[in-house]
Amino acid sequence: MSAIALKLQQTLASLDPADATLLERLVDDALALVQPRAGELDQSAVDANGWPEGYFEATAGAFANEPFDVAPDSPPESNIAAFEW
Repeated sequence: MSAIALKLQQTLASLDPADATLLERLVDDALALVQPRAGELDQSAVDANGWPEGYFEATAGAFANEPFDVAPDSPPESNIAAFEW
């Protein structure tokens, strides 16, 4: 057992159940961050331009069904005297 695993086990044993559950969730979330995700692109293979192989094929159309609400342009400034030439 590694030192960190032993320390985690000892800490969990010393905590009350609620705090132990919170620590377990925190560690589980940290482990999930470093695990490769299913379907994730292989970062080791890149094309001639340095992009990951399959990047554009995997992301093409990702925003196809997303609404893009653009706010109307604000009116131009009417107080030209505020500028000093």
